[in-house]
Amino acid sequence: MAGIETIQNPIDLAVIVLYLIGMLGIGWYGYRKTKGVLEEFLVAGRDIPMWMYIPVMSTVVLGGASTIGGGGLGYEHGLSGAWLVIMLGLGLIGLGFLISTKLVNLRAYSLGEVLTRRYDRKSGTIGALVTALYALTISITQVIAIGKVLQSLLGYDQSTMIVVAGIIVVAYTFLGGMVSVTITDFVQWIIMTVGIFVLAIPLGLMEVGGLSAVQAELDPSYFNPTAIGLETIGGFFLLYVLGIMIGQDIWQRTWTADSPETGKKGNIIAGSYCVVYGVATAFLGMLAIMVVGPGMSDPELALPEMILQVVPVGFAGLILAGFISAMMSTADATLLASSTLLTNDIYREFVEPDASERRQTRVSRGILLGLGLIAIIIAVEIGGVVEALTLAYDILSGAIFVPIFGAFFWKRATWQGAFTSIIVSTIVIFASIWYYGLFANMPIILGLIASFVVFVAVSLVTEPNEEKLDQWTSDLETPPEV
Repeated sequence: MAGIETIQNPIDLAVIVLYLIGMLGIGWYGYRKTKGVLEEFLVAGRDIPMWMYIPVMSTVVLGGASTIGGGGLGYEHGLSGAWLVIMLGLGLIGLGFLISTKLVNLRAYSLGEVLTRRYDRKSGTIGALVTALYALTISITQVIAIGKVLQSLLGYDQSTMIVVAGIIVVAYTFLGGMVSVTITDFVQWIIMTVGIFVLAIPLGLMEVGGLSAVQAELDPSYFNPTAIGLETIGGFFLLYVLGIMIGQDIWQRTWTADSPETGKKGNIIAGSYCVVYGVATAFLGMLAIMVVGPGMSDPELALPEMILQVVPVGFAGLILAGFISAMMSTADATLLASSTLLTNDIYREFVEPDASERRQTRVSRGILLGLGLIAIIIAVEIGGVVEALTLAYDILSGAIFVPIFGAFFWKRATWQGAFTSIIVSTIVIFASIWYYGLFANMPIILGLIASFVVFVAVSLVTEPNEEKLDQWTSDLETPPEV
């Protein structure tokens, strides 16, 4: 069984430590910029241009599951391990083509707010709670992934590294909100791109003797695009294509776009980049088989272990900082997403509707801090990335997808249909996970079926609110003022 090699050179270690300190510095800058300004804290002022929007949207999607988890799947299954990340990219492309323009026009803050504006407060509240659970779970997966990498690099136990990683992510997100997240994500995208495409792949190929050596040494199944199994690929589609299109973290980033065109084209281009990135990380997982050997006890550590063995001093620290960047970029976005949902759709709706922007910003920071502590505690207990990710997307895709897309594409939809479908499908998903197991496809399939049947049936026997529907239609078609 392949062993674990911790980082030895102080230069590589210094690069990583300086990077983490830099993230905290950016958080302080964001704090100074967002004091009391809710729109800055939650959606970065809605003025992110295309050249910056594409990288930062990419980094929201490409987190620990994409880099560490995707590399682990490549280590185990070859190129077919790329399907998880490919589906995430396809989901973002689908969002770009279908509803990104309408989302930007809405100028909302949260998915729950969208449900409230289309249906009613009950639907918005239950949708916000379910989606907040999803977003928090995604954040937990990223903290776990960062902890895994730091444990591999530094040799400390995983739980300690999870706590350290979680504190850093919570700190800079707490300070600067979406402003800090945007700046850090842009930096992280540059590091990720250079680390994967400019350094890791070329140096990995040089180490193993080139592409011809890879083809000669690895079993042909590693080059089979369906080797991971058609059922698994279908499950990835149901979980990730549908889930990305309705994720609060993705929508919240879309609302930062400076125009509907940026939101639409930016999502399509960012999704395409994610597809390429998925193939790249799976390929790196294949190279790791040849470099560190088969049989690693934890395949999710294959990529960082390979980097330590093949990349020269200094550059290794840069690439590994890129891996950490990928995870942080999703952890911060989803943590902020969960906080936004609870602030905008629970606190503002039920606790203090007339709260000032400054007050709401303070409350959002407080909720974010509390959620961050919860995420760290749960991350220490779970310890696995793909398991938590699967649970999160089961809940989101199965319970929320149908009423959300019904809001945009079916005028006959009613709040009663949306509300009951979310409740029923959530119950069905949890019951199916208990019966079939976490990694079965049946929970998401049965959840979607229950959601669709209940949503349509209840909507047909109830009447939509024509006044609310007219306002909704007007909002969707009215571009924001420049």
